[in-house]
Amino acid sequence: MAARGGHRERYRTVASACPLATLLAAIALAATIPSAGAREAEAYHGTFPPPPRTEPAASSILFLELVVNGRSSGIVAAVGVEHGRYNLRLADLKRAGLLVDAVDDSLFLDELPGVTAQYDKPAQSLGIDVPASYLPQQRLGGRKRKQVAARTETGALLSYDAYVSGGDRAPTQASLYHEARLFAVAGSLSSTGALRTGGGKTYVRYDTRFRRSDEATATTIEVGDFITRTLPWASAVRLGGIQVSRDFSVRPDIITYPLPEFAGSAALPSTVELLVGGQRVAGAQVAPGPFAIDTLPPITGAGQANLIVTDMHGRSISATLPFYVASDLLAPGLTDFALAAGAFRENYGRRNFDYGGVAATASARHGLTAGVTLEVRAEIAEDMQLAGGGAMVKLGGGGVISGSYSRSFGDNGAGSQLTLGYEYQARLFSLALRHSRQSADYIDLGLIDAPFGSSERRISSATLSLVMGRAGTLGLGYFDVRRAVGADSRFANASWSLPLWRGGRLQASATREFEDRTWSGALTLSMALGGGDGSVSAGVFDASGAPRAWRADYSRPLPTAGGFGWGAGAIVDEDGGHAWRGDIQWRGDAMALRAGAFGDGNATFWAGASGSLVFMDGAVFAANRVADAFAIVTTDGTRGIPVRYENQLIGHTGSGGRLLIPWTSAWYPGEFAIDPLGLPADVSIPVVSQKVAIAAGGGAVVRFPVEHMTPARAVLVGANGAPLPAGAPVRRQGEILTYTGWDGLLYLEQASPGETEVLTVDLPSGKSCTIRFTAPARREAVVIDLGELECETGH
Repeated sequence: MAARGGHRERYRTVASACPLATLLAAIALAATIPSAGAREAEAYHGTFPPPPRTEPAASSILFLELVVNGRSSGIVAAVGVEHGRYNLRLADLKRAGLLVDAVDDSLFLDELPGVTAQYDKPAQSLGIDVPASYLPQQRLGGRKRKQVAARTETGALLSYDAYVSGGDRAPTQASLYHEARLFAVAGSLSSTGALRTGGGKTYVRYDTRFRRSDEATATTIEVGDFITRTLPWASAVRLGGIQVSRDFSVRPDIITYPLPEFAGSAALPSTVELLVGGQRVAGAQVAPGPFAIDTLPPITGAGQANLIVTDMHGRSISATLPFYVASDLLAPGLTDFALAAGAFRENYGRRNFDYGGVAATASARHGLTAGVTLEVRAEIAEDMQLAGGGAMVKLGGGGVISGSYSRSFGDNGAGSQLTLGYEYQARLFSLALRHSRQSADYIDLGLIDAPFGSSERRISSATLSLVMGRAGTLGLGYFDVRRAVGADSRFANASWSLPLWRGGRLQASATREFEDRTWSGALTLSMALGGGDGSVSAGVFDASGAPRAWRADYSRPLPTAGGFGWGAGAIVDEDGGHAWRGDIQWRGDAMALRAGAFGDGNATFWAGASGSLVFMDGAVFAANRVADAFAIVTTDGTRGIPVRYENQLIGHTGSGGRLLIPWTSAWYPGEFAIDPLGLPADVSIPVVSQKVAIAAGGGAVVRFPVEHMTPARAVLVGANGAPLPAGAPVRRQGEILTYTGWDGLLYLEQASPGETEVLTVDLPSGKSCTIRFTAPARREAVVIDLGELECETGH
């Protein structure tokens, strides 16, 4: 049979070149096996034995499809065969996805360690089995999210918060806080302040600032009054000047911290699934070879993932992979920075334009690797200079350590600051250790105007949190503050929270001050009443040197959609002292109102109102509060259309076909949608959903073009009174508008009331006829009934 196999291969090679040779080859082949054919046919219809392995001729060239680890590559390549060895061009191997480096242009597959090949004659393919090292790594999941450019349009905003109070022995006082904001594509200009009465009318200006953000570079520029952005181990100060900083909030598509990489290898085409905490977070089909999944896990801190690989034959392999997500680290290659220069803002909240000496600060963070983030800092003022550096390092799955060192130079000499920290987080356990030490002559921008100036100080802290299942959550903390100037402080606290039935909770806390040898504690029980009736709580409080006190409270929060909320409370101590309070709130679409009273024998009454006014799109809108970005949905003047934001019904378009959505997530591409089920029957909206991102501090108009339909129907008949046949094209100015229905029914989506229309109908006979009608200007029903119309044929 081996000889016959060789003959067949030679005949196949010749037949591929000449049709006549094909016939001659078939005759010759039949002559060489006169009796075997019957036996082979009998075996074929019997037990189906596996076909014998057939090797190609000792030396030949075949054009075969390359199949790598059971996966078809779709590449047909020339394969040289020499005594059972297979020779391929290097370029063809790379086209098939193999990572092979060789000096020669072609090579034998058996020269590659671990590589085997098998010729499949019926499929005319060459199966190549290779180790994972010859295959490229496949990346699944992806770190990138889709970016949607943020929009903002020209407009203005005025937010206000009025408050007045007075009582039996309390003088009447009033205040009016405001934020005035102008915004456009170039950025936003805002100013905040308050007008106060009581002891004389005064106006206090807080902050005036121009802000512009650039999404391409994730950078924000602030000119005016601002708080410096700095590192966790540095002090922030108020300056009046300019600040340029990296602002990752403008790019929600960027994941700033390193993601864990879950890697594996598939020998055959397989399906990969990644589960974290029993939740499927990623999955895809992979080709043979190594793969890596870098998806966003649903938890931070320590965790475990299950990686399940199921091959094409249904065989599954599962592996447990521990990981640790540290959100405080920066992803490799990512840089965060802040540069600021200006004058110190002094007597903030008391004087409007009180600025002091000039200062500048700079800080930066850079993700060196997935486990190391470097930090640097520099500050300068008239009488001090400072430089410092630090790092955060992830200890594999063992948490994160951090450290920094700063050196300052001032009029009193040089000083230093050292900080050390360790943090570990897990689902049921978290631990944080902190220590900082400042020398006597250390000074930075935050200490220039400190009450004690620069002085030696040491601060140590340790906090622990335990989740104990049904036993609740336990928190422990220890804090030690040592000062060269001022009193030392050393205390520990503990808190315990136990969830109860129906949303109830029992909470206990205790604090011990070791320097003063004092303590305090509290025990509180809270219960939800259910059905939107609010909640009640009661507790007892005790402390060294103070009488024991009992407290009871009732609270019904404001409904999200607006309405009333109220609360009341009272406290009584064992010495006969008492105090009480009560308040009521109402929130509508245009504003929020609140009022209340409190006292301990003498009553003090208060009331307030807050809201915002938006001037945009040629109209004025009132809202109970606009905190940041907002949107105006318009439907071309059509009232009563339901509007949804992120699948939540916000309201219906009102006057002018507009609806203000006073709260949207800045920079995030939220989905604005029109509910088509709530549309009137004579309204058509070609676009019912849009994803729109809005810049912080600004607003955008989300337009949904609305087409008002004037539908009409009629029955078309010929000169003989019989209905026109179904399916006849109906034209308007030569363009096919619609087709006739059964019994000559004609339906038009859009008629022109008060105007004479002429339509042409193409008849099956090849002729045409014309109908003329005038739709009434007023209609009683949604669809205008034109009655029976005769289609007139031309003369």
